[in-house]
Amino acid sequence: MADSRTVGLARPVRGVKVYSRQMLGGCSPTFGRVELDFEPAPEGTESSCEFACTARPEPNAEFEEALTQGVMQELAGEQTDGPQARRSATVSSLVIVRSLTWHWVDSCERGFVRLGALAVREALQCIAEDREPQEIVTRVSLP
Repeated sequence: MADSRTVGLARPVRGVKVYSRQMLGGCSPTFGRVELDFEPAPEGTESSCEFACTARPEPNAEFEEALTQGVMQELAGEQTDGPQARRSATVSSLVIVRSLTWHWVDSCERGFVRLGALAVREALQCIAEDREPQEIVTRVSLP
């Protein structure tokens, strides 16, 4: 149940794309690509993450769970790195995953946790700056 420190999204943010490139010559499996929509949750509704996509090359429960974990932790304000990412309130949102792409060798669960967190940060920045999403292209760092 949402508590008094939970805030809802001011508006929908659709088409948040985050892409992590594989490090050429590196051993870290950092490849992943996701597209998510963020919708305001009805009052009193907890955040949720729904998969409305066909994953490529095929569905992968571990990567879906890892992406959900990253999204939910970031919405809750848990495990945020850097002072600009920390919030005093949980954000309530319905998250719809539109696409998820992974590679047999070059992807890992931790990478999708990071992609989920980055997608939430981009959605919140879009609302704060009153703009449309910009694709995030990065190489996620794996601890």
